[in-house]
Amino acid sequence: MDMSNLLLDFRITSHCNLGCDLCFRNPGIKDSTLINALNIIERMYNIGFRRIGFTGGEPTSRADYIHLIEYAKQMGFMTYLSTVGHRFIMDHERLNSVLDWVGLPIDGIDKRVNTDIRSDKMSNQHRVIKSILTWLPNNNNHINIKLTTVVSKSNINMLNDIVNWVEALPYKIQAWRFYQFCPLGVGKERRDKLEINTDLFSYKMNMLKLQYPFMPISWATFEERDKANVVMEPNFDIIIPDGENYTLLGNMLTDSPDKIISAIFGNSEIMRKCENNRFWLEDREFKA
Repeated sequence: MDMSNLLLDFRITSHCNLGCDLCFRNPGIKDSTLINALNIIERMYNIGFRRIGFTGGEPTSRADYIHLIEYAKQMGFMTYLSTVGHRFIMDHERLNSVLDWVGLPIDGIDKRVNTDIRSDKMSNQHRVIKSILTWLPNNNNHINIKLTTVVSKSNINMLNDIVNWVEALPYKIQAWRFYQFCPLGVGKERRDKLEINTDLFSYKMNMLKLQYPFMPISWATFEERDKANVVMEPNFDIIIPDGENYTLLGNMLTDSPDKIISAIFGNSEIMRKCENNRFWLEDREFKA
């Protein structure tokens, strides 16, 4: 895997007040200053990275998050934003020319399921998605839309209903990734409530793909996601999910470029899994 093809997820904040049961962030890490974050983005580019994801926490809770995306695009990065989408329509005009992808979660299409999987504050998340996918066709959108669904005990038997519901909305999404619930980070405390069997997950996914061949559906098991994305924390620590914990690979600020490159790209398992996990990036309809 070429360094320019690796999407590195930059957690620009660990802050989020939504309280989702399935969250896999590491809470409590202090945000960097804007100037330090901009310098790190530039350092990433100079090392050879060309794809950057902005995530959290909830990245849009950071007031300068669009500034960071704009700077990354100006540097020459392919840009990705992972967000619950509550600000997406409001910020769309500014994002439209600098954001290549946005990932938006949909785990259910009723309040009970959304609350059970995530939290009371996310009970209307399906309405957020409906608003966005209804609004986009008439607003000159140039951002690729990726939906994400975490499959757990709460929604394993409702996946057909969710896909049917999305398929009826007026906007055609570019990707939809289904993920087996991962007991990682905060979510580790909820495994008894949400964890599902891998064989059941794989069976449901294969059936879903057969029933909806024209929907851009793909999926990843817990094992396939393990070590399959490289994450940079707000303090610039570079980590990977490793079982039910994270493993530290280095620090983007304090380590030498050679050490960073060796820690990430010297591990064939990380490279293979990252490539398999992010193949959908190559199917962009729009290029900002």
